[in-house]
Amino acid sequence: MSSSLEAVRDRFREIHGDHPATPADDRVLTATHEPVADEQVLADMVAGRLPMPPYLLSDGTPVAPRDHLDPVAWAGGVDGLHDWFVHYWPEDRRDDAERAWEDWMAGRSGWLTPDTPRTVRRVERAQAQAREAVSLLEADPSDLVARGSLEEAVELLDRLLLPSTDHDRSRLGGSTPREEWVDGLRRDHLTRTPPPMPIRTERLVLRDHSPADSEQIHAYYGREDVATYLLQDAWPRAEWEDRYREWDAAEGSVWGFVIEYDGRVVGDMVLMFRGASQAELGWVIHPDVGGRGFATEAARALVDLGFRHYGFHRIYADLDARNTASARLCERLGMRREAHRLQDIWSKGEWTDSLQYAVLATEWD
Repeated sequence: MSSSLEAVRDRFREIHGDHPATPADDRVLTATHEPVADEQVLADMVAGRLPMPPYLLSDGTPVAPRDHLDPVAWAGGVDGLHDWFVHYWPEDRRDDAERAWEDWMAGRSGWLTPDTPRTVRRVERAQAQAREAVSLLEADPSDLVARGSLEEAVELLDRLLLPSTDHDRSRLGGSTPREEWVDGLRRDHLTRTPPPMPIRTERLVLRDHSPADSEQIHAYYGREDVATYLLQDAWPRAEWEDRYREWDAAEGSVWGFVIEYDGRVVGDMVLMFRGASQAELGWVIHPDVGGRGFATEAARALVDLGFRHYGFHRIYADLDARNTASARLCERLGMRREAHRLQDIWSKGEWTDSLQYAVLATEWD
């Protein structure tokens, strides 16, 4: 064992404490980090000329992000690292820059990707934005601007913060940055709970689908005329169980239900969550009951629920431009046609146009 390797391990434990990684931690870390074995690199880490490795694997191997030496070239050499790093902060925040530099050199930002001063600054700004948005939402949970701001901040943090490990929890003595700023914020402020079911309109019952509905649902999804403007072909009866499992697995990002009239399933509708502030509306109705306003009645109830229960800012529908019946349904709902895209969808062997209709929460009222 080299003296530099042992010195890096000792220095790591001085900085972070003695919190050994587990084999489970190793599997997470080796997906984004690589072993540091070069003797000169290890010596420069000990001498404080290069950032320390942010982790030791369970066998004591120091690991660093795979691109951890790139900043040396960007800074024009090891000796230029400090000035290159603090340059990312304005002059009036030099103390903050120096603290961030010390953390970076000590390997305390190893859960960032990439682990660079730009990422440190982006995380700082996203955290400040999230704090402000949470404060506004706590005062008014229906604040759509605050919700959109929080969603933007959390999505950025989701990209910049690596998966958490037990080692991170141990050395931090609690939750990790990802658990606090991504998982926790989503759970507490951006997760919607399903509405009470069933939902009743003047003529219809909107309820969760179940395996017992398979025959009635296949009665229309198995028809070629129903599949004409869908992206998939008519479903063979044998595929229904697979389709049902796909729907079931999508819970959390999709809220769907069947439309029941007089005890019979006559269609289904879905809200596909596009982040925390928007959703896409979709529907399929049995042709045998077409022209009776069932789709409009069910869609109106669903859009209303999307705005009032889920608190969406915008709900939209994308459809094949040849599907004039669906376009008329959108217009009856008061949705605005926002786009006619030319030949942007490849469907059933040809390029076809698509339309997008949308309505805002403020317009729905």
